[in-house]
Amino acid sequence: MYNRLKSLRSQHNTLDSLIRREELHPYPDTQHIRSLKKFKLRLRDEISRIEGALNANRLVY
Repeated sequence: MYNRLKSLRSQHNTLDSLIRREELHPYPDTQHIRSLKKFKLRLRDEISRIEGALNANRLVY
């Protein structure tokens, strides 16, 4: 589960960079930015879910 979390965080950071880069273009593709942001939000939700599960497991032990 830790490897999955690490991978998701890496993807989240990559998307953040892609969004910033696209926003710097003279004519940014707003549709592309919107889809990247939606995907980034899905990753954030998954990261939060996994972190919650890991924290719950720590409380049990």
